[in-house]
Amino acid sequence: MDSETPGTLHLVLPDWSGLDTVRRHPLPFALWTIGDQSLLFHWFDHAVNRGYEGVKIQVTDRPAEVRKALETATLWPIRMEVISSGNASGPAGDSQVVTGLPDHPEVRLPANGWELLDHAAALEQEWLNRFYKDPNSDLLAIGSACKIHPNVKLVPPYFIGDDVFVGPGCEVGPHAVIGSGSLLAGANQVIRSQIAPHTFLGPVTGLEDCLLEGGVLFNRRHRARIDRLETHLSSSLQADARQTPPPLAERLLALRLAWRLRGARRTLSGETPTYEGKVLPGLQIDELATRLAWLRLVWKGEMRLFGVLPRSPAQMNALPDDWRSAIEHAPTGVFSYADCHGCHSPEDPDEALHATYQAGVPAATLLPILKAFVLKLLPTGFPA
Repeated sequence: MDSETPGTLHLVLPDWSGLDTVRRHPLPFALWTIGDQSLLFHWFDHAVNRGYEGVKIQVTDRPAEVRKALETATLWPIRMEVISSGNASGPAGDSQVVTGLPDHPEVRLPANGWELLDHAAALEQEWLNRFYKDPNSDLLAIGSACKIHPNVKLVPPYFIGDDVFVGPGCEVGPHAVIGSGSLLAGANQVIRSQIAPHTFLGPVTGLEDCLLEGGVLFNRRHRARIDRLETHLSSSLQADARQTPPPLAERLLALRLAWRLRGARRTLSGETPTYEGKVLPGLQIDELATRLAWLRLVWKGEMRLFGVLPRSPAQMNALPDDWRSAIEHAPTGVFSYADCHGCHSPEDPDEALHATYQAGVPAATLLPILKAFVLKLLPTGFPA
């Protein structure tokens, strides 16, 4: 123990920033998530369990990020101090280098970016093995507010965070970690892999020895990083500020589209609908005449050009709770991502999946796809 501060655990965080050439994470390795929390926080658990009164952390790699992380570390009743190596007199004799979990057996340290990912995966597998030694692990392995289809196969050890949706036909585990707020569309297989928080995994897609982080896939077995997965396969579900009126450029585009489509309305039957908030009950919204009426609402600032399709109260109430929560807070639009997949009505059984996906991703992600779809709808012979 430190003679000046008895009961203090000395930790040294290695500077592995030079090794992080594959993932290129914005945080130092000690703040990477291992299981249910960052690696450093596992050491805080260790300090409390061993009766330490404080933790002193020596760091050279992005100390500001470490200090920021400590501001959120309010669960541990211990003192915490961060010192940069430039200001430190050197590590204490009993200091421990945070290269792995507390009491983790010695392993070969990484030599490059892929070995760094392998090392993190090995630590996570070790954490899962330890986690399942708890007799209550089956109760603790699934977070709160999750919706998991009854036919999902769960193979221990695994860990699922809060607010996760797992669709039918999925297999999770062994050694799988699903981050909070993620969505597995269905018929997915996740083995020895981690899905980062707020990540969408499209249907009939399997992961083995992988890390999926937003729309970026790291395949450790084949040493392959894929930065631009198709959006229907994977993307980030991080919410952004979307509840805003349409900008002027979007309103002008709607006006232009209405002008170009004005002649098409004569070939269609059906009455022009009225707009009542976000709900348009009883409409056949796959009729182009309806979309023309909605374009006027975009010009008036009452609707977005691109968004999820409007739904009646009955259609909204028919959705699963988590899907309804996502969709009902998303802006409605004249054209939707579901339209691009041939689903032109909330009555279509696949439309809700596309709507949930669109509600969760940043609007800019789907903008090129939606614009291309609209251009294909324009009748030939109309002025540009």
